Formats: sequence, structure tokens, C-alpha cells
Amino acid sequence: MTPSTETPSPQLNNPFDLLPPKLFNLLGSQGGLQRHYIAILLRLYGLAEFNRFGLTREIVIQEIAAYLAGEDAQSLASAALVDPDAPEDTLSPGDVQNQAGWFLRRLVSAGWLEREQQADYSERIILPDYAFTLLEALRAIQQQKPQEYTGQLYAAHQLLTHRGKDFSPALALTQAYENVRQVIRGLNELNHNIRRYTERVTRNKSVPELLRLQFEEYAQTLLPTYHTLKTSDHVSRYRRNIVTRLRKWQLNADWLAAAADELATQTRLSPAQAAEEINHFLRFIIDKLETLDPLLAEIDRRHAQYLRTSLKQIKYQLVSADGSFQDKLAAIAKHLSAMQQEKERWLPDEMPAFQVMPIHLPDANSFYTPPRRRAPFAPQPVTAPVLDAARMRSLQEKTLREMSHAITPAKIQHFVDGFLNGSPSVHIRDIPADAFARPQDLPWLIYTIAYANHPETRYTLAPESGEPVDLGLVQVVPFRLARRK
Repeated sequence: MTPSTETPSPQLNNPFDLLPPKLFNLLGSQGGLQRHYIAILLRLYGLAEFNRFGLTREIVIQEIAAYLAGEDAQSLASAALVDPDAPEDTLSPGDVQNQAGWFLRRLVSAGWLEREQQADYSERIILPDYAFTLLEALRAIQQQKPQEYTGQLYAAHQLLTHRGKDFSPALALTQAYENVRQVIRGLNELNHNIRRYTERVTRNKSVPELLRLQFEEYAQTLLPTYHTLKTSDHVSRYRRNIVTRLRKWQLNADWLAAAADELATQTRLSPAQAAEEINHFLRFIIDKLETLDPLLAEIDRRHAQYLRTSLKQIKYQLVSADGSFQDKLAAIAKHLSAMQQEKERWLPDEMPAFQVMPIHLPDANSFYTPPRRRAPFAPQPVTAPVLDAARMRSLQEKTLREMSHAITPAKIQHFVDGFLNGSPSVHIRDIPADAFARPQDLPWLIYTIAYANHPETRYTLAPESGEPVDLGLVQVVPFRLARRK
């Protein structure tokens, strides 16, 4: 037995091993100052996000002082600022500039900010890389809007179907993998939080606002991610072309070797690790796109379920905004009684008039009519049309074509590999009995036998002697599945 040449994947570090130990101390119980620390960091992050030179200390102090002078920081007027790590650094409120310096020292000591001295002895304040990542996540939570991934499936389709001379297989596959991963992540996030998105939009809305939201501004206001998913970024527009192209690449050994060599050149991976990474990207994209329908069906179900929330809220507010219907009738009766006591003979102009249908003469429908017994139901006989032989053959050919598209040789090869499980061959008796127990499993058995000599499969089928093997629904002649040499 030869030792395995597979290179083990690198051990991932714990994120807390890379972060400063005091980074999250500011977000703990610090006398109610957590919201001020986060607000200051988000303001500084907004300044530093597109600043390539860093922020000078004067700009940072000015930005913090502008925040402290606002209404959001009035709670600091009666609080003493004390650094638990340096008790001597205690500052009572009063001077906004001194308070801004105190906050800056606390953020630097915790690791959210870093000081960098220049050649002219000026000081710049920079945000470390982990601070950019964490603050971006905090800002996304602050904005409270679902993730949008418009065009990511289109971008993956364009990357994988590009045919130019400067085509880079490793780069295209890597970028397509990231795009598909973001799409799947966004769909799972939408599926988990679709109730929160719906309730967030419809909460504390009046009846006119809910009606306008429901019938006029739905696509722009309520779940734009879902609206995009069902229109411009629908997965069915790109899935077949992407999966077809990737399956061809999976069966092309020369392409796999070239892509692995290119990826190894672009990254620090060894050739074996690069080949494993390329195969992982291919399997991930194909598997996620082919198994996306149940997730989309679940999103549709949950979307329809929680979309009715706004309609129920409209009905509730129309009926129960000022009490029940009985309470409304009682209030109207009291109001009419008070008007009658005040000798009022006419109803107010703003009161809605009664809708009365005039009846000139009584007719047969003006009086109560007892229910009549219906005549017994006599169904029409069901007749099944008889198909001629030509029509029957055309339907059979159409069914076979549809099944050939649904069950491809690559899928059958993956199906057989699950039975072989690394062994050179397996007998039909050794296959689990429940593998073909359901009626929908019979086509897989049929195509497993039919594709045994197909050029795109890597297994053979050899008949064996003995009694027929019972597979639950059918009995088959014993045979053995073996890897093709």
C-alpha cells in the first residue's frame, strides 16, 4: 500500500488569537458608554474608509469633539470618565477637547485604533485591518437592510462562459466560486430572516401606508432582494449553462491540470493543494446550483406566509383600531342619542349616508323562501382516449429525452461511486436494500445498467450466476459493478 500523497489542509487560527486581548472590553459594562464608543468608531470608519493617507490626530479629535458636543452624548454631562486600566486617567466632563482626547486614548489602548508617527513628527491615526472588517459588520447591522447580490449570478455566468484569448481558468473559477458562495449565503440569510424583514417594514404603519406599501411600493420597499431574485437574477437563466460548462471541465484532465498549475502560481498552494482546491470549487458550484430549488421553494413558502402579515395588520387596524365592531356600534348609538336629546333632527354632513336600494313592488325574491332540495348529482362517465401507435411512440421518445437530460452519465457515475466507496468492485447483493426501494429510484437502476459501457462513465457491469436478487420492487439478474481499468 502506497502512502497517501494528499496534502492536509492548513490549520485555521482562532480569530481571538489574532485580535488584541482588550478589543472588546469597551463593549462590555462600562457605565453605559458602549453606544458612544461604537458611534465614535463608526464616524471615524466613515472618514477612514476611502482615505489612503490615514487620519491626522487633529481631525480625529475634531470628529470626536463634534460628536460629544451633539445631543447624542448629553448623558456624559453627569458622568465621570474613568479608565479602569489606568485609574489615574480620570476626567470629569466639562472640556469637550479633553473628553475627545480621553476617548481617543481608550480606543488606542483597546486596539481599535493605532498611532503612527510620521517623519515630521506629526501623528496619524489608522484603523487596523480587523477594525475595518468588524466595523463594516457593525455598520451593516446598524443600517438594518437585507444583503443584496444583484448581478452576482450574471457575473459568475460571464466569467465561466468567457471565450477570449486572455481567459484565466483559475481566476475565473475562483471569482465565480466567490459569487455563487455569496448568492447562497444571501439566500440562506433571506430565508432565515424573511419574517424579520417583513415585520420591520410593516411595524407601526398606518392603514394608508400599509395599503400603499402592499399595492404600490412593494418591489422597492419590501424585500428588494427577493424581488431581484425572482426577476433579473433568476437562477434558471444561468444555471444550465454554468453547470454544463463546469461538467465539461470536470471531465477534461488537461484543463484541470492547467487550472491547478495556474492557481498554484497565483497562490502559495502546492500543486496537489491547488488541484484539490479546483475540484472543490467545481463540486461546490455544481452542487449548490443543482440543489437550489428546495431553498427557493422554502423562500417562496415563507415569503407568501409572512407577506400575509401586512394584510392581516390592515384588517386588524380597520376592524380593531378603535375597539371591536360592537364597541363602534355602541359609540354611534350614544352619539345619535345625544343628538336626539339636543333636538337635532338632521344628521351631520360628515356622517356617511345609508345605502338604500329602493324597492317599488314586492316580488318573489322579496320574501323568505325555504331552501329547496337539489336534484341528485349524476356524474358524466369518464372516457379515456385511445392513443394510436405513432402518438404512443412519440410520447415515449419525448419521455426518454427528458429523462436523459435529468439523469446524465456524470450523475450516474457519481451514483455508482457512492456504492463502490473506494473498493474496486461491488456485488448487487452488497448494495443496501433501501437504495432502490422507492418507485422514483427505478430509473437510476435502469440507467446504471444502461450506462455501463458509456464512454463518459468509468465503471463496467459484469453478469453473475445465481438466483435473481430481490431489490424490493423488482428482481434483477445478479451482476457486479467494477471500476473500469
